[in-house]
Parts: sequence; structure tokens; C-alpha cells
Amino acid sequence: MTTPAKTTAHAGARLMLLDTYGLVYRAFFALPPLTTTGGIPINAAYGFTMMLNRIIADEKPTHVIAVFDKGKPAERVALVPEYKAQRETMPDDLRSQFGLVRKVLQANRIPIAEMDGQEADDVIATLAAQAERERAETIVVTGDLDLLQIVDEHTMVLAQRRGITDMVRYDAHAVRERFELDPAQLPDYRGLKGDPSDNLPGIPGIGEKTAIKLMKSAGSLDALIAQPSLAGSDKLQRLIEQYADQARRCRDVSIANRSLRIEIDWEQAQYRTASNDDLWRLYSELEFKTMLAKLSPPAEMPLFANAARLEGSYESYVAIVDPPEFARLAQRIRELGSSEIALGLAGDAMSLTGKAGTGMSFLTSALADTNVAAALRSAIAGARRIVAYDAKSVAHALEHAQIRVPAFTDDAMIAAHLLNPSRSFAECADAASEFLLRSLPDDAAAIADAAWQIAEAARVELARRDQVRLYEDIELPLATVLAKMETIGVAVDPTELHVLSKEFDASIERVQQRIYDFAGETFNIGSPQQLGNILFTTLQIPSGKKTKTGWATGSEVLQPLASEYPICALVLEWREATKLKNTYVDVLPTLIDHNGRLHTVFNQTSTATGRLSSTNPNLQNIPIRTELGRRIRKAFVAPGDDTVLLTADYSQIELRLMAHLSGDEAMRRAFHEGQDIHDFTARQIFNVPGDGHADANQRRMAKAVNFGLLYGMSDFGLAQRLEIPRAQAKAISDAYFARFPSVRAFIERTLEAARRDGYVTTILGRRRYMPALTSTNYMLRSAAEREATNAPLQGSAADLMKLAMVNIDRAFSAEGLHARMLLQIHDELIFEVPRAELKATAARVRSLMEHALDLSVPLAVNVEVGKNWYDAQPYDEN
Repeated sequence: MTTPAKTTAHAGARLMLLDTYGLVYRAFFALPPLTTTGGIPINAAYGFTMMLNRIIADEKPTHVIAVFDKGKPAERVALVPEYKAQRETMPDDLRSQFGLVRKVLQANRIPIAEMDGQEADDVIATLAAQAERERAETIVVTGDLDLLQIVDEHTMVLAQRRGITDMVRYDAHAVRERFELDPAQLPDYRGLKGDPSDNLPGIPGIGEKTAIKLMKSAGSLDALIAQPSLAGSDKLQRLIEQYADQARRCRDVSIANRSLRIEIDWEQAQYRTASNDDLWRLYSELEFKTMLAKLSPPAEMPLFANAARLEGSYESYVAIVDPPEFARLAQRIRELGSSEIALGLAGDAMSLTGKAGTGMSFLTSALADTNVAAALRSAIAGARRIVAYDAKSVAHALEHAQIRVPAFTDDAMIAAHLLNPSRSFAECADAASEFLLRSLPDDAAAIADAAWQIAEAARVELARRDQVRLYEDIELPLATVLAKMETIGVAVDPTELHVLSKEFDASIERVQQRIYDFAGETFNIGSPQQLGNILFTTLQIPSGKKTKTGWATGSEVLQPLASEYPICALVLEWREATKLKNTYVDVLPTLIDHNGRLHTVFNQTSTATGRLSSTNPNLQNIPIRTELGRRIRKAFVAPGDDTVLLTADYSQIELRLMAHLSGDEAMRRAFHEGQDIHDFTARQIFNVPGDGHADANQRRMAKAVNFGLLYGMSDFGLAQRLEIPRAQAKAISDAYFARFPSVRAFIERTLEAARRDGYVTTILGRRRYMPALTSTNYMLRSAAEREATNAPLQGSAADLMKLAMVNIDRAFSAEGLHARMLLQIHDELIFEVPRAELKATAARVRSLMEHALDLSVPLAVNVEVGKNWYDAQPYDEN
């Protein structure tokens, strides 16, 4: 809800804004202590739910938003340093229930609005102002009267009076009845009388009645300060003259900010009745028996539930907003006193523990408090072992708080993924379920506890599988390397993308017109139904395939037809161009930050092969097959005149790994002699005599064979790739394996071991499990065999690249080089390098990549340099 899409209110919209913190606080003290049979406090959550159900039934809002405090604006603290500093710390039993309240809101489909460093009153005032501009009615539900200042003809306040559901309704008339003042005068009134609950002193000696009298006399605080004689007595006049600045500051602190950068997503906020089944599950879990009795049991009750939960002593500081509570949190962090700590994140909440079975949680925004940040900084500095769940995300949170990112000794997410690479374990609950056989409680504090216990269990298994080196030397340090890369980002030139967008438009329009010319009519090319009818009904192109919804028009259908039917080739070209434009050319400019840089997210546990992936946006998938696609790389630039981009790309890494792993002497000799491996292969399988070279077609075929074998390509697949008869493809394959018998032996050994062990391994021990190798389904088994052939090679290449990245990052730091690693595109690394250090950096990068592992064949790295990625040219540091 903090950064929603822009939508508008419908006619007659009635928006309800919940001052959630205050309402929950009131509910906690209004009801006696209540707990579940498991001892979990629920009185505040229960009271809040009762209130929510009652006011929605009574007020019948069309839209509802729950607003939370998330800190105090720095400008308020600057005006009045003691603002809210006197408040007592929140009771532990209340703090722990805010997570339950969020679950109540989620079950009721009510979105949450909150902003770092902002109070709920300001968010509510801003949203109410937006609603007023769109002529919507607003109802503010709150536990105090501070928001009466925003009451007008479009906005009213429901304020709790006693208990949970006893409410007072304030419109502008009711405010004047209560205070004899207009709503807009209330901040001035508060500046005069002060507010002990917020530690605002106002003017000593002036209470409610006197403040009202003064406001009625002067009209405003500013007018009173400008003409103190309006006070009507010498004593009051002297007080106003003496405390004018203090009163003005108390008034300024009290004014609700109505212009925060937050917008209402009216579609998301639209109130929809909660699902009976969702409420049943929630009320059953929280043991809200009275409310549960009003519901019907779900039609499909689960046969059993995983009742085993991770249990521990957990403290929640997620809801804290006042200085005493921050002081208490800082003290609790200092009390950890442990040489081992664990950290994790659950959304905006950080989880921390110093021993198994315990944990505390707090919003990352709490680290803006200097005492909290100092306490965490000290705890991290004093720990010899630091466990994380998703170290990269934790590193970002620490970096944002200006806390030095430590060398993590464990990452439970990465360890879990190494043990089961078929799952990403992006959620800690998934890893806890698999490795601890426990579900996680709702309290974010449990994340750190789970991370600790998962890491302990995973280390034992990693040692048993001989994967500790892969874990400690590559994956763990890589997490912080990736965090650096994500933070740095890459400079992008939006002007170049704007120019390219116009070229794409022209190209798409040109291709589109040619398609229409072939079709003899205009139609929606993006519609599979319309396209299918044109191709296979109107033009009667053979080989069409019917589906339940019409003709199949996927690339697997059109690609084989493209060489014979130009319209099919043009459709594929149109699709490629529109995809590039919509995915990159028009989108990338919107993602550039204020420094002109683009930041992607590197996912370390998303692939079973060990390769990294890139998302938001995906920068590993920018195509290079077409000139227009390659041109996108021109927008990736080195900023300023004193830097350049350096790209370093492993040459034929998987073929070199095949030569190493298979032990084939002929292939090894070719790489040692620096021969063109595809020409060498062509000369072998086509019996080119003497020192002659293969012709272009023979080299093309050999290249297809070389790369095809890496993916377990069959004779049929090779025939399709080369567009030759299957018998000729088989003859080429037979000739290849006759010349390189060790390659066939390696593939057979790999498949035999995989069937026996259930997995294949990379050069550094990464495993990929292949249960389908023993499947009775031919299609599944064949696909698994192809994957098993390729996985050791692709996975080893990934291991090699990751090791090189870790070594390069360490070398840059140790040797004082100022180059910055920006991107990893599978076998390629991209750096931003000062011109003055180009030669030294290029030599170091090449050396570290070529010697990352000691192989039986040399590794080769192509280094290029340029002002942008597209124009980079070969560079020889010698």
C-alpha cells in the first residue's frame, strides 16, 4: 500500500481509515488478559477484531485501509527533542500481538499503509486529503483526538470513548460543540495547552479552558504571539511572551502532514467480505471461540495438520515507535552478550538471536535510532560466528543502516539449497519444514532461531556430502559480493534507449505491414486465435495443430515453418521486437534511480544447476541474435570520461570442461595448441586431410555437434538443428564419437553413476538430483538423461565463475583497485574501471579467471573495453 498503482475512487466511495496502533493499544487495556491454550496472549487481537467487525457492520464502508505507525518524523524530533520521549515501554504481551493483528487484517482482505519514519496520523491525514480531492467521504477510526484537526465536510472521526465499541462521532459541528473551536484551530490550541501524553509542554499554567478562551479571543496562535495583549491579563501576556517559541514548536509538531508521498490504491482498498474459510482458520488458530461459533466449518477440512511448531522464547518489538521502547530494544540487543548470533528478515522485520530457542524482532526502520543501531553494530562486531537466513538481504538491511556488513559464517538458505537444489528456500518456513520438521509461528522473531537451527543441521549433512568447501569458499562469500553488485548497479543512458525505442517502433511497424501484405488483411498479430485463423485457415499453411482454444501458434510450431513460409518468420521477428521493446527498451528507463543507475537482483538459489539468475529486471536475458537486440547494450555505459566498461568472457568454457572431465586427449591437445575447436572437430569428423581447414558448412555442423553433445542432443535433435536427414545426422554423430571416444565414455559413466546414486556432481561437488532417470516414462527418462549429461558441465562452469567472482572481489579490496564488479551474465563479467587502472585491472581479472581452478586444459578469457557494453573492443593489457 506504500507504493500502489494510481487508481481513482468511484462515485459515492466511503473510505474508512483505521489508526491501528491506537486501536490495538486501547483494546489491550480494555480487556482482561486472554491467552490461547498454548499460552499466546490474544486479548488485544481479540478486542481489535471485535471492534473491526462492529464498525464495518455499522458504517458500511466501500473501502478500508489499516494504517500503522512506523517511526517518528525527524523534523518533529528536531523541533521538540523530548517529543513522546516519556512514554513507557510497551508491555511484552501487547508487542507480541501486532503480528496477530496483521493476520486479522490479511484474513479480512484489508490492505496496510505505512511509511518508514512516519506516524500513522500523517499517513491518515494524507490519504484523507486525497480522498477529499476525489470527492470521497472519509471515516477515521482512532483511539485519541489528535486527528480531529482534519475533520471537515468530507472527513469525520470515530473516536473510542470507553471499552472497545463505544464510539463518539465527530463531524465539524461536534468538534465545535466539544472545544468551541474549529477543527483547524486545534493544533494551535494544543500548542498553548500542551499534551502530556506526547510530552509537549505548551505554555506552563495554561490549561484547556484558558487555551480555548485565548484561541477564541485571538483566532490563532500566531495572532496571539504577534499581539500578546489579546490574552486579556498581564499574567497571561507575560507567559505568552516568555514561551512563544515553545508554544509555536508544540503547535508545529501537532500539525498533521497531509502531503506525504503515498497514494490510495482504490482497487486494492475496496472492501470485500472476508472468506468464511479464511476466518474459520484464523479464529480456530487464535481460539476466538465466540466468533468461531458464528461461522460454518470449511467444506474441505484438512485430514491432518502439521501441529509441530518451532517453539521458543520470542520477543516482538515490531510495533515500537517511542524512545523508551527503542531504548529497551537497544538494551535487549546489548544483553545478548553472545559470541554467536543469527539474523534474518521477514518483510520489513529483522530477526535476531544469540542462542537457539530464543529470538527478538524489530522493524529495520528501528535501526534509524542511534542507540539501536549502535547496539546491533556492537553485537555483530563482537560475534565470532554470524548466521543468517538469506545473507544477501541481511547485508542490504545492515548497509542501509550504515552497519558494516560482516563475513557471514553461515547462511541457512544457501545451505538448504545446496542440500536440495530443486528448491530455492526463499522463505525460511520452507527450510524449517524440510530440515527441522517444524512450521514457524507468526512471530518474525522465530526466523533467526530457525536459521540457527537449520544451519546447525545443514552443516552436518554438508560435511557428510563433502560439500563444505563449495559452501564456505564459494557460496557464502558470494552472497556479500552479490549484495555489493546489487547496491552499485550499472549506469544506463536513457537517451540511447529513447532513440532505440523509436527505431523499434519503426521496425515493428515495417514488419507488421509486411505480415498484413502476406495475409491480405489487417488483424491482431498478438492474438493467437486471429493469427491461427490467418495462417492455417485463410492461407492454409500445412502442419497446423488444433488445440481446445484454436490453432497452436507457439514458436515450436512457427519455427519449423519459417524457412518455407515468410509470414511465419515475420511473425517470429515481430514477436521478438515487441518483446524486447516492452521488456527492456521502454521499461528500463523507468527503473533507473536518481543517480542514473539500474539495479538488478541476483538470485543465488533459484536454479538447480548452480547458475545465478537475474530479476527485476532480468539483465541476463538481453538477446544478441539480432542487431536491434544487441543495440540495447549500447545503453549500458561507463559514467564520466575517466571510467570505462571492461567485459571478461570465458571462451568455450563448457567444451573445455568436457575436455577436462572426459580426459579426451584429442580435445585436450586442441585446446593446448590454441586451435579453433570447431574447425578442429570438423576436420576430425569429416576427415579433412593434412593441415587443411574445414569449409564454413562443415564448421557450422561441427559447432552444432560440439554444443549439442553438451545437452545430450539426440540424432533426431541434431537433424532438426542442421536441417539434414536423420541418417546423415547419425553418421556425423558416429564419426564424432569415433574420433572422441573418451567423450562418449564420460557421458556413459555420468549416466550410470547418476542412475546408481540418484544425482550428478560438478567439479566442486555440487549435486543435482535426477529421480526421473529411473522413470518408466520414456519422455521423462529421456529428458532426465539430457539434463544429467549437461548438469556437470553447466554446474561446473557456474562453480568456476562464482569462484572467480569471489577471488576478484577479494583481490580488488586487498590490492586497492577501484574497479567495481557490476554484472554477471553467465560466462561473462562486466566491470566499471577507472582509466588510470585499466591495464592493471584487466591483467588481474584475466589472471584470476583463467586460474580460478587448475584444469588439464587452459582456460581462455576474452577481455574487451569500451565506453558502453555494445562498443567494447578486444583489449590486450600487454
